[in-house]
Formats: sequence, structure tokens, C-alpha cells
Amino acid sequence: MNKELLNFYKNSSLGIAVYKRIDEYKFEFVYYNKAGQEMDGVVGINYNGKLIDEVFPNIKNFGLLDLLEEVYHTGATKELPLSGYTVNNHLKLYRKNRVQKLEDDLVVSVYSDESKTQEYINRIEKENHILNKALDYTSHDLRGNLSTSLGVLELFETIEVQPDEKEYLLHVMKENLEKIDNNIHRLVRMLYKAISDKEENLSA
Repeated sequence: MNKELLNFYKNSSLGIAVYKRIDEYKFEFVYYNKAGQEMDGVVGINYNGKLIDEVFPNIKNFGLLDLLEEVYHTGATKELPLSGYTVNNHLKLYRKNRVQKLEDDLVVSVYSDESKTQEYINRIEKENHILNKALDYTSHDLRGNLSTSLGVLELFETIEVQPDEKEYLLHVMKENLEKIDNNIHRLVRMLYKAISDKEENLSA
């Protein structure tokens, strides 16, 4: 690697790792810039001569090894779409990788940290899931109360109802209509809050 290229790697805000192919699916670190070490949580690691799976034991499931091998053989620059690397049960790192072959047996991976973006997407999906469940529950209540009220009206149309029974059924209808009104207001508040939260997140 020439001096200009190394300077670019050193000063880049992207993660950059250069590997040398030792054997099939065996790549050892040749260079690992500071930005990459910070992204990956391994600042100051002694990476020289270490295989990639020694530093990152779960790398095979991440898909990068397959891509490194492919680029090494074909010489074509390839990209690994957004993928998650599992550090442990509580931590997952999300990366986008672009892999390119250099001279001899060297392959470089240039990547960006997409963990915050993925975290935001996960949070939105979780909020949407909770909102959808609440909407389903509320709409189920609405349909139930509406069906009861319609049933009472249909009863009035088909048979003659005694005054005391009529008074009771009208009371049931009134209660159901009040519940429908409350549920509609609750539904509107939920939707308004969901829209406001999303707009706030997008502007943050």
C-alpha cells in the first residue's frame, strides 16, 4: 500500500480494514484504522497478524468472510448490504461494507456504522407494533358496541317492546354510544401522539 492510500485510510471517518488472504476463508489483519477500531469497540487492539475470526468470532454469520473470498477471486468490488454482527446477547452492531481487492493478496473493507439508524428503525417498528395492537383492541371495542346498538334498533323494528324493556334497552344503547364516543376520542389521541412522536424523531 502506498503512502497516500495509508494517509487516506488513517484520516477517514469510515471504518477501514485491510486483510491479507492466507488460505481459503482465512484473512489476517494488515491494517485497521482508528475509526474502525472505535466503531467496533476494540480501540488499541493488537491486530497485526491476527485472523479476522480471532478478533470477531461471529464474523462467519455476518457474511463478510464470504464476500472477502468472492472479491479476492473475482477482483470485482462488491457491497455487503446492511447487516448485523452479534457481539453478544445484548449487543449487535450494524454495518454496511464495501469490499475491494488491492494488489497481491490484499483485500480492503470500507464500512460505516449504521447501528443508530437500525436502532431507530427497530424503535419505530416496535412503536408501530404497540400502536397497531392498541388500534386493533380499540376498533374491536367499537365494533362490539356498535353491533349491540344496531341490534337494539333492529329489535325495536321487528317486535313490540314493552315500555320497561324499552327503557332498559335505550339505557344500554346510551351506554354503548358513550363508549363509542370515548373510544373514538381515545383513538384520535393515540393517532395524534403517534404522528407527533414520529415528526419529533424525524426532526431530531
